[in-house]
Amino acid sequence: MRKQELIDRLKMYLLNKGNEWRGQGSFTLFLIRYLENLRIAHDEKYDSWNIMPYLPEIMVAAFEQLRTGSDEETVRFRKMYEGEVGHDVPNITDIGESDMLNQGSAVQTTLGFMLTNVLEGDWIRGEIDAYCNAQKYVLQQTFDKFLRRVYYKGLYEIIDKCKQAGMSGEYGDTCFRTLVTGGRIMFSFTRKIDQKEGGVTVTKDGIEHAEKSVSFVAEDGDPNAFSAGLQSIYCDLITAMSLIEDVINHWPLSPKEQKEAHKVNAKVSLG
Repeated sequence: MRKQELIDRLKMYLLNKGNEWRGQGSFTLFLIRYLENLRIAHDEKYDSWNIMPYLPEIMVAAFEQLRTGSDEETVRFRKMYEGEVGHDVPNITDIGESDMLNQGSAVQTTLGFMLTNVLEGDWIRGEIDAYCNAQKYVLQQTFDKFLRRVYYKGLYEIIDKCKQAGMSGEYGDTCFRTLVTGGRIMFSFTRKIDQKEGGVTVTKDGIEHAEKSVSFVAEDGDPNAFSAGLQSIYCDLITAMSLIEDVINHWPLSPKEQKEAHKVNAKVSLG
């Protein structure tokens, strides 16, 4: 498929289905403009050139231009998009930079569902997910390593036998907390922000946080934690991985030392 054919399909999509999900219509309008202005030398030079393999990176580049562009027309489209969805244009690849739900919605609906309709094939949804959510998958792999080396190696038994909901321990520079509530176990990895960084970090939700943190949630009573997934993140990918690795690297080998490391803490709560 050449660039012009994709533009033509996007225009037809707008006429037929362009407003199924909030944000799709305004982003598609912007995407058409973005593609019309995008110079692709190989597309202009070779009749056999195909735009399809490069769609994920092109979509992300377009989304980033919509989020950060300063020219008058981009600003107009950005306001249109934000008016439809009710929030800022999210950063769709860098975890911790935008609200997780807004990121997920943009990737799944604005891009994934829209392109599935435009291209008449489900394959593109997987390509978009793999490209845009790469950081989330890397972070999940790091947490899965934590499960294998910490949760399966003593932590589950400590939590399961404890009569109190909240527990915590210090592991290197990381404070690790667990909380059993409502049939779930929450795992929270936190680190205080250095005063040189201003003491607090302001996230896109407008709330000031005195800690860098990443948290996961799993079903209570499941020693495998197969359902475990990312719950919240208030830091970048490298920091989040460092927090988890701290606990992995400082987890004691002996059951006695493990019990001494992870203890009851009544102050641990959902707040």
